Amino acid sequence: MAMNKSPKILLAPDSFKGSLSAGQVCEALAQGINDLMPDAEVISIPLADGGEGSLEAINYSLQAEEVKQFVKDPLWRTITASYLRKGETAYIEMAAASGLGLVKTNQRDPELATTYGTGQQIKHAVKNGAKTVYLFIGGSATNDAGLGIGQALGFKFYDKKGVELLAGGESLAQISTLRAPENPFEFDLKVVCDVQNPLYGENGAAFIYAPQKGADQSMVERLDQGLRNFSEIVKTSLGKDVSQLPGGGAAGGVGAGMVAFFDAEILPGIESIMELLNFDTQLKDVDYLITGEGKLDQQTLSGKLIAGVAKKAKGKGIISFAVCGKNELSKENLKQLGISQVAVLTDPDISVEYAMEHGAELLSEKVKMFFQNRA
Repeated sequence: MAMNKSPKILLAPDSFKGSLSAGQVCEALAQGINDLMPDAEVISIPLADGGEGSLEAINYSLQAEEVKQFVKDPLWRTITASYLRKGETAYIEMAAASGLGLVKTNQRDPELATTYGTGQQIKHAVKNGAKTVYLFIGGSATNDAGLGIGQALGFKFYDKKGVELLAGGESLAQISTLRAPENPFEFDLKVVCDVQNPLYGENGAAFIYAPQKGADQSMVERLDQGLRNFSEIVKTSLGKDVSQLPGGGAAGGVGAGMVAFFDAEILPGIESIMELLNFDTQLKDVDYLITGEGKLDQQTLSGKLIAGVAKKAKGKGIISFAVCGKNELSKENLKQLGISQVAVLTDPDISVEYAMEHGAELLSEKVKMFFQNRA
């Protein structure tokens, strides 16, 4: 293989879920490239789309401080959870305190589940000097429209008898009055998510996401009614209409709740993370970009991580490659994304199970094919 100069290669993959974190994908790719081209300049920027894994990806580049504390999990049990802080900015992932992964399958119940622990993290960050909080809201076990977060930060919710409610999905339908804190915390909240669903209705939080959190059909309908009631109470008490807000239904209505309680700004996932990591600046003088995820399919085309990364590279005339465990896209699809070549870990001789177990070594080998025949 002959190249006129040592290439500058930017690695910007998502995680391979169930196999490797985005950081581990970068390390495996860098190993393969260095074996083949010891003089190549390799830059690693692991990415995420705003859901689980966002903090790990951000910390790989930002080297922020990890802050641990005791918080309540979705079922009010005490656990240890952490967030990141750098300067006056905190980065909090909902999955850390309110995530679906914290609750066993047979215990999942979005009527009981609360976001209170995530609220404790926000409160801790703000009390300790954070002026801006980025909240990444993927992977939650909850459907409480952020009542728990609100309660942890001083909001109170009462039923028609004036009894204060404990924040959870079931409470949404019971709220009659809402009281904002007299001395609210002052901070700028940015909610990062990758969905556009409204708060309620057939495409809302309950109907689309509650079943995977443990809700049967009758619970889904109760939760949806609760979200409708919450929307009305917010309109009456706070003068805000969050009913049709794009992204309002994310994480069981947390998107809408954060706008209602804290005037939060809802930001798109991958674009926000690329901005936080100064991705555009990192593309300077890059010859090749390598991105990837576990599976390339129709969802990849709809503006998720790979599409966003490849679009930026294409705009600067950078050649993009992709690595994946499985590819369901056609050559035309890949061309549309701006991907020149794909390396797939599975083939007739390599099963999905084997590829997941040996992902790092397979990536190290497969990445070499991009460069072996390039003049």
